[in-house]
Amino acid sequence: MAGLSIVALLLAGAVCLFLGLFTPLAAVSIGLTLLGLALRTTPYPIQELEVVVLAVVIVLLGPGAFSIDARMFGRREILIPVTRRQ
Repeated sequence: MAGLSIVALLLAGAVCLFLGLFTPLAAVSIGLTLLGLALRTTPYPIQELEVVVLAVVIVLLGPGAFSIDARMFGRREILIPVTRRQ
């Protein structure tokens, strides 16, 4: 029964990531779930740890320009001021 709930959580997170809905939360849930699986099941969890690293990257980068999150919260643009050294 626990396997079915893990599959449902991963599938829901994947759909949210695909649509760009609640991107940081979906990536955190996928990353933590696979980290738990990697530490519990296999002695060499390379593939699971690769997905965990990708989930961390998605959390840090955020959703894309054409995502639902961008439509809901607006696009954010970071402007770095130009400074001249003298």
